[in-house]
Amino acid sequence: MPVRVCRRFGWGGVRVAALLAAVSCPAAAQVVSLPAADATIRPGIYERTNFGDQDFLETKSSNDPDHVRRALLKFDTHTTIPAGSQINSATLTLTVKSGSVASRRIAVYCVPSSFDELQTTWNLRKGTLDWRTPGGDVGHHHGVFLVTNVPGSKVTVDVTGIAREAMQASSRYTRVLLVDVGGTATASYMAYYSNEASAALRPRLVVDYERETVTPTPKPTPKPHPAPAPPPTPPTNGTTLRVLQWNVQQGWTSNGRPNLDLVVDWIVKMNPDVISFNEINHYGSPTADYIKIMAAKLRARTGQTWSYNWIQKSGAAGGEGEAVMSRLPFASTGTNLLPHARSAAEATVMVNGRAINVVSTHLDAQATSYRLAEIGDLKPWFGAFAQHRIIMGDFNARPGTPEIAEMTKDYHDAWARAVNANIDVAYPANPNGNTRKSRIDYVFYSKDATALVLKRVQVFDTHDAHGVRPSDHNPLVATFEVR
Repeated sequence: MPVRVCRRFGWGGVRVAALLAAVSCPAAAQVVSLPAADATIRPGIYERTNFGDQDFLETKSSNDPDHVRRALLKFDTHTTIPAGSQINSATLTLTVKSGSVASRRIAVYCVPSSFDELQTTWNLRKGTLDWRTPGGDVGHHHGVFLVTNVPGSKVTVDVTGIAREAMQASSRYTRVLLVDVGGTATASYMAYYSNEASAALRPRLVVDYERETVTPTPKPTPKPHPAPAPPPTPPTNGTTLRVLQWNVQQGWTSNGRPNLDLVVDWIVKMNPDVISFNEINHYGSPTADYIKIMAAKLRARTGQTWSYNWIQKSGAAGGEGEAVMSRLPFASTGTNLLPHARSAAEATVMVNGRAINVVSTHLDAQATSYRLAEIGDLKPWFGAFAQHRIIMGDFNARPGTPEIAEMTKDYHDAWARAVNANIDVAYPANPNGNTRKSRIDYVFYSKDATALVLKRVQVFDTHDAHGVRPSDHNPLVATFEVR
């Protein structure tokens, strides 16, 4: 199976450990300009036609599949840039050849699967291997840029996140897909020069990177009576990571009143580092942008900046969705649209020198088949992320169901592990750790995440004196030691 790498990734590279008789020196920044392998792909009557030998690439949005065009590009970063290098920036430059409209909005997607420019089509990626999804396998998009139809104009696109992930995952190529997202229109055609054009017009990926160099330590001058060697440095202790999973019921308490202040009160009490929010709204109105309001209230209460990555269930710009929020700085973020109008938000934080990848999701509330389809998309996508991985969310499924059995093939159920280790904490009226009538909210962590050591899992009782809770779900907190 192809390596699936698809997210934004921004942390600063893997530090080279100091070796005996060697010291690390400051890194020197270097810049390389990489050529592209590229091709246009088209559906309809062209779905089996390869356009990899043309001197131009095309993008177009249309209701007529015979007229749709997408552009694929890949750059050999792995064999050009030394392993362990820190990618400071990666910029894709395109030269416009022509266009039928003044400007268009083009989205940049990462491509998790390998392809051959002289074989790939709308259906095929290389050899006899089809795309998993016709039109190119894509994950979340890395932004949208505006392109004009002025011939010879240069378009620059920041693809730093995609390049960083490709390097971190040891994928040979940094791959991108360009898709016109400006809405279907007859006059949406744009053309860019491909790698078959003259050198000055070809696509280029300019990568600024640095790596640590290791130089021998000079031999000390011998002394008649050298001082005794210092005792060895004791190993560094692990660092605690507290993660919170909470469905906040679209901003309402269990008796239908606004809940944001109550939620913030409880977050301050529970003291998490990273939060998975379900059913949290994000609208343009200042009074309805709950995720933004929550971040501001937490900053006011804690004195810390809280970052968030939010995605609407169906990928729209505003509405109800999922979010990862953190007081730890984000090293990267990503999103993924799942089947049946569900989604996942991802963020990477650094703890004790390790990259911890965290996902928040909320699965379908009606059908087991839908939830299994969503898990079937979620796991391969997130499985391409580096260890260590944590998935949190409202799964709308009880323990023992096929959905949870599918998750626990590769991930530990933190509550179940805590019960076995006698480190689970609930409250007398809820000995089973239920989060809403039963246990449907979960913290999963990958079985290969050897540096994540579970220390405690707690379901909190948020009832007030009148039996009202900030949400119809109980919050779930898992505490890890990161070694």
